[in-house]
Amino acid sequence: MSKEKVKKSPKQELKEWLTVIVIGAVLVIGIRNFGFRITTVKGVSMEPNYIHGELVFTDMFTYKVSAPKRNDIVICEYDSGMDNELFIKRVIAGPGDEINIYYNEDKSCYNVAVNGETINEDYIMEPMLSGGDWQYPIKLVTDEYFVMGDNRNISADSRDSYIGIFDRDKIIGKVRFKIMSKA
Repeated sequence: MSKEKVKKSPKQELKEWLTVIVIGAVLVIGIRNFGFRITTVKGVSMEPNYIHGELVFTDMFTYKVSAPKRNDIVICEYDSGMDNELFIKRVIAGPGDEINIYYNEDKSCYNVAVNGETINEDYIMEPMLSGGDWQYPIKLVTDEYFVMGDNRNISADSRDSYIGIFDRDKIIGKVRFKIMSKA
């Protein structure tokens, strides 16, 4: 018994192609909005760890099932009043934490304390020379996150009241790794 190829009508072929296109589009939109995305680092606020123009893999699924943690590198959405911008920052404190940025006269710079303990920040580019314009300490409430750039003296971040503290729904995802490095 020989197998004969059944000729499809143009209508059947068009239906199959449309089905493939629709399924592909749904998968791409689902993955892009709920799974992962490739994000371009803009600016110098995360130097020396993330350089302007680098591509990073952003996991958007993790924060749908768990909360951001201290030291996570995250992509945050900031409404500048004109349009939405994406920031790459480090989570310094989260819900229930008390953050205090204070001047350390011995070292002539600012230090960061979370829940009364000064944190070791060996990842920052240089000593921090500005504590921002808040009155410290600040107690974060449910779904609030204090984020800062690693290049503290250049970074616009939660220390500045015009940027502010980020609500959890403004944290888009967790940076997992660099895809393309400048180095």
